[in-house]
Formats: sequence, C-alpha cells, structure tokens
Amino acid sequence: MNFAPPRRPAAFNDWAKAQGWPSRCDVDLAFESQKLAGLLAIWRLQAGRDPLPRREKLSARILKPYLGSLALFQQIQGNPKRYCIRLMGTFLAQTIGEMQGKYVDEMVPPDLLPRWHAAFDLTLAECRPLRFTSRVDFMHLDHLSAEVLLAPLLDGRYEPSLVLGCAVFKGVATPNPQ
Repeated sequence: MNFAPPRRPAAFNDWAKAQGWPSRCDVDLAFESQKLAGLLAIWRLQAGRDPLPRREKLSARILKPYLGSLALFQQIQGNPKRYCIRLMGTFLAQTIGEMQGKYVDEMVPPDLLPRWHAAFDLTLAECRPLRFTSRVDFMHLDHLSAEVLLAPLLDGRYEPSLVLGCAVFKGVATPNPQ
C-alpha cells in the first residue's frame, strides 16, 4: 500500500474527511479533558527552552497521574516504516487491548492502520503536540469517542522518534431506533 501522510494538520483533516475517517486534528490544543491539558503542561515544562523534551525527562514519577492512560510509540525506520508500542498503561490496555511490546501493524486492522500511522507521522513531522478527536473504530468500541494528546519526544540519540500518547474516552450517543 502506498501511503504518504500529509504534513500539515489542515491537510490531515481534509484527507481524513476524504477517507471517511471520523478523526480530526486540532493544533489549538483546546482540550476538553483537564487530564490532557495537565499532561500537555508537563510536556511543555520538561521541554523547557528546547523544542522537544527528551524521553528520560518524563519519568514514571512525573507521569504517575497519567500512566494508566499513556502509550509510548517508537518509530522504527525501514521499508515500510513501523511503530513499536514501547509502553501501554493498564487502563488503555483494558479499553483497547494489550499491545505493549508489539508493532502497531500487528495489532491494528489493515483498514485502520493508515489512520494510526498518519497521526503518528504528523506528530513527528510537526515536532509539536497535537490534539486528535475521533470515534473509536477498533475492537467493537464504536460507542466511544476519544480525545487524544500526541506529543513527540527525543529518543536516546536526541532524535524525534517517539510519540507519547494519552487518551480520554467518553460514550457516544447512538440514535434511538424506532
């Protein structure tokens, strides 16, 4: 499959709409969830004057209130490029399934994989945190919507190859069949 993700959030939104994806990217970071707003504040504090924080600056102690809802994805260069799930919090694993230590392309259905990769690719290309909203089209959870913070991190070689993700879920109202 040829897959060239857009590099700009507006292009992502146009592309997502054209694909029929229920996903949107918000660069204004107007979070509904205080939890996500709080994590963004920690990300910014740890970045300091640098454009991105290093992974080691975000310790388990600092991230303790968020650990259950966090995931850490690492971009693995190759042909094709892949993302490995290095860390997955217990609440996230209970909600969408345990994926820690696996590759996204092994766990996500092929029709949804471009959407996941596009969000990670966009986050790393933009080199800044992004807010995504989406219906959860995964594991029969289409009754949920998600608000997600994706934020890039520098790896041990000081390259932006890591994406820190945190998701907050809520129910979606379904039409009453008559």
